[in-house]
Amino acid sequence: MSSARRAPSLRRYIVAVSLSAGALLFLLSGALILFGSWSFMKSAYEGFLDRSTADLVEEYAESGGDLKKMRSVFVEDVEEHGADGIFLLITDPAGREVLSACSDKTILRTMLSRAQRDLPAYRISKESAQPHRRRIVLRAKTTILPDGFKLSVGHNVTAFEQHLQFLSITLGVAFLLSLLLGGLATDWLARPFVRSLRNVTDAARRIKAGEWATRVKPSHESRELILLEGAFNTMCDQNEKTITELQTLTDDIAHDLRTPLTRLRTAAEFAAMGGELKRPLPEMLFEQSSDMLELINTMLEISQTGCRIDRTPREDINLCAFLRETVELYATVLDDQKLAVNLDLPKESVVFSGHRGRLQRLLGNLLDNAIKFTPAGGVITLSLVQTASGIVLRVSDTGCGIAPEEIPQVFRRFWRSDSSRSLPGNGLGLALAKAIVTSYAGTITCESSPGKGTTFTITIPGGVN
Repeated sequence: MSSARRAPSLRRYIVAVSLSAGALLFLLSGALILFGSWSFMKSAYEGFLDRSTADLVEEYAESGGDLKKMRSVFVEDVEEHGADGIFLLITDPAGREVLSACSDKTILRTMLSRAQRDLPAYRISKESAQPHRRRIVLRAKTTILPDGFKLSVGHNVTAFEQHLQFLSITLGVAFLLSLLLGGLATDWLARPFVRSLRNVTDAARRIKAGEWATRVKPSHESRELILLEGAFNTMCDQNEKTITELQTLTDDIAHDLRTPLTRLRTAAEFAAMGGELKRPLPEMLFEQSSDMLELINTMLEISQTGCRIDRTPREDINLCAFLRETVELYATVLDDQKLAVNLDLPKESVVFSGHRGRLQRLLGNLLDNAIKFTPAGGVITLSLVQTASGIVLRVSDTGCGIAPEEIPQVFRRFWRSDSSRSLPGNGLGLALAKAIVTSYAGTITCESSPGKGTTFTITIPGGVN
């Protein structure tokens, strides 16, 4: 519990992971947008500077270095691009100004300083000396003319950089808004899923507290949650069924053990008081203890068979020969009860890999059950069929049959019909038979008609398991 308290909640974890992934994606996208915009702007003003410089160098060469002609060229360029759009400067080899077309003295002084330092390209960001005193950003390029003079051409890129700055601010605000809205949206979307998981957790806690009937209501949030809730409810149904069966089993065992123990105690008290018993006390003790031991051993065998706990190795058994041998063992009992047996077996051998002792218990219980409830002159039929899907074994009788409403109960432990309570037995034979068949991944069913007889059908898929 302490580790669970220290761990972050699932909702926070989902929100954190979603925001981290979204933020990373947004930052990468924003970086690409800014880099693309900056590359485009840089290419634009560098292209302008290159073209302007090349045109002016050509004009200078054609004029033979005539400054008067160049002055008129400068005037034309300023008129074309605006006083704040282009800045032109020609300096002599000593770095002194010989011709300029610059509307701002502050920028002109900076261009002179950079030209004297022989910088081929540079950036100027200055506050204009004009009355409105606004900041101007300039990109400039210096070229050496054929006569040694230097030509400096500057281009106003204030709008470009302002656009880039505005784009950066916009992306930043959008990033913050996306984090906020994305976090709220993710939290809203995660709540139903987390609520469903909490419902499962709460149901598990209530079941732990003893509320076995607790179930999770389907949320219909997603396929995975529906499968989880369905599996959880199925598990709870199975657990509740198992607990109910254990409680019933405990009550039945207590009831079946109490009867022989009560008889023994009554006989012992009667003998201790000097009374004469119809049967010797040691004989009664041996008989009753044998019955209790058989009951306990049968219960253990059912449990071990149901859990598939068997250390004996399997062997290949010819079921046709096995059925004949088993019938021969019951020949004396069948003759005493005046019962006939029919064997409907295939001509070819049917080989099954199993445990001989376990199969003897299975068939013996079914034959005992048929002999017990079939009157004299009746017929018991054993049939064996091997199909492509497995082995089918049927044990039929012409006995008293079972009422339709009692058929679903015949494989329950300790269950006995009203008509069989006066007969010997503890109601575990068919329960053991079902456990043995289930251990081989098979099924056993019962079909019966009152007054006509009963048929038990065993189906084992594949033949070998």
